[in-house]
Amino acid sequence: MNKHLLILSLAASCVLADTFTLGQINVLDTALEESPFEQTITSEAIAQHDSETISDALDNMSGINQDLQGGRGESTLSIRGFDARRIGVFIDGIPVYVPYDGNFDYDRFLTSDIAQIDVAKGFSSVVYGANTMGGVVNIISKKPTKALEGNIKAGIVSDSDGSMSRNVESINIGTKQDHIYAQLSGTYSNRDHFRLSDDYSATPSQPGGDRLRSKAEDYKVSFKTGYIADDGSEIAVGYAKQNGEKQQPPVTDSAFSKPKYWDWPYWDKETVYITGQKNLGSGYLKALAYYDTSKNSLYAYDDASYSTMNLKSSFKSKYDDYSAGTRLEYGVELDRHLITAGANYKKDSHKGYDIDKTTDISTLTEHFVDDTISFGIEDVYTISPNWQLLGGISYDRKESDKAYDKNSGKVPLTLGEQDAINPQAALVYSLDNTSKMRASISRKTYLPSMKDRYSRKLGTALPNPDLDAETATHYELSYQKNMGVLSGRINGFFDRIDDAIESVVVTPDETQNQNAGSFDHRGIEAELNYKTDELEIGGNYTYISVKNRTDNDIKRIDIPKHQIFAFAQYELGDGISLYGNMRFRKGAYEQKADKSYVINPAFTTFDIKAIYRPTANITTELGVKNITDKLYAYDLGFPMAGREFFFNVGYNF
Repeated sequence: MNKHLLILSLAASCVLADTFTLGQINVLDTALEESPFEQTITSEAIAQHDSETISDALDNMSGINQDLQGGRGESTLSIRGFDARRIGVFIDGIPVYVPYDGNFDYDRFLTSDIAQIDVAKGFSSVVYGANTMGGVVNIISKKPTKALEGNIKAGIVSDSDGSMSRNVESINIGTKQDHIYAQLSGTYSNRDHFRLSDDYSATPSQPGGDRLRSKAEDYKVSFKTGYIADDGSEIAVGYAKQNGEKQQPPVTDSAFSKPKYWDWPYWDKETVYITGQKNLGSGYLKALAYYDTSKNSLYAYDDASYSTMNLKSSFKSKYDDYSAGTRLEYGVELDRHLITAGANYKKDSHKGYDIDKTTDISTLTEHFVDDTISFGIEDVYTISPNWQLLGGISYDRKESDKAYDKNSGKVPLTLGEQDAINPQAALVYSLDNTSKMRASISRKTYLPSMKDRYSRKLGTALPNPDLDAETATHYELSYQKNMGVLSGRINGFFDRIDDAIESVVVTPDETQNQNAGSFDHRGIEAELNYKTDELEIGGNYTYISVKNRTDNDIKRIDIPKHQIFAFAQYELGDGISLYGNMRFRKGAYEQKADKSYVINPAFTTFDIKAIYRPTANITTELGVKNITDKLYAYDLGFPMAGREFFFNVGYNF
């Protein structure tokens, strides 16, 4: 059975030729396309669907829906109704969500340096550590396999009136020389604006045409180098730096959000890490150490002139956060058992500053530090060639190491702690070589963030340092079939969430976060794909129903009840092919400024493109996004782009 462990090291490099396998964490020792637990989005699929950002790419997967939080100017997502704060987000196995509130702006991360994105919904490996209640997104970078390889890509986007609105460039260069490899990547994106649909009706805050205050600029450089020994053992060090800045478009209808005049002068991230795996005959030892920083600044102005800061509501502020951590993973094969144990430690630090509007002198206003540890063990027991039984359990604990804000002198903050035990089990049955069935149950938790426990919400809330963890029990059934040209998958799930964190009124003027909620999430995911040398047709459908068991008057917002993604690509010959896709979304609740609920109108968008490959190394694309110029919004009051034309050219070497 040692062949199973080889997939975790040597064989993985062959199956996933350009994938940085040291950054992967899998439940089963099998290729991800065959796994009944994880699903993956490959770099080929990302390019096929023109997914420029991580949120665009993930929105094409069943059970996941993209969302734009207009008031924050961030792109986010949910998995089976769990918002981004309850999803563990990793890059090469390194947790990268913001320490203070657990948020993650998926639009700031471009896809050109990505080999694949691994996703676990519900059931996931205990090796990831804490805070994977809603699922896991692990973004895996590229890794070279040849003496010289890489690609260069450039693209431009223009509005329906012909004016250029965005340009994107990227380069990836890699080399593998005997035992040593190195990879260098760079991406740059500059959006001057985007244009609204011609169906948009002008409002006082937003006329028709170009979206006001919609500029954004991002760039990222990353480098890693590694050594692979004769036995497949490997060690690598890496560095990534990402800088960005963005404007905040105004709300078009104040019924849905209070007007904000915000800008982010910088949104920066930097990561350094060392990771490695030592193969030990029938086992392996894998280690990771990392240091990840998140820094950003927010300016709030008086009015739409964005020139003065005289009002009390206007301010300059900045966050200075970091996470430092380590993971140790050990796997061993004992007869029919593949046992994996993992230990994680993570220190999160958050510092918030007020910046004087006149002198630009910074004053520390809050400083929180958390320590999180997690221990887990899981076992894959092969009962027979057709049956596998999986069991796992983890213990997660978060302790506050420091809690200070500017009001601590008047109303002191106390230190709190949370912990949780998370068991899980699954049964996998292979009907034959082409199909699998899976039944599983797993308990996952969300340890509340610094913001959940300590935010005073500008004096309107009481902190709750001893807020308990939210818990979710996931029940899943799945069936998948692969018959060569035709493949499909269907998943059914039921999730019960207890001790959900909700804002509760405790005095006439104050609220407090308490474990007062209980929700049921249930749904179905269906996927189908047909592929020959000339034609590929595929897509998925997701149904999600969320029920509030404690107060039906309180709704989960931004979760569509129905979502469809479908695409087709046809090879015409002579290097020419045509591609088109369709997205449909219906049934998501939105909350207005007066706290009442409305349902976001259903919408359907279509994209098309023509692809021409004059040589094996050159690819050109010409296409149209939102071809019908549909007026739509993920967050009402913040409409998305109308019809856009794009042109891309890429060269692989």
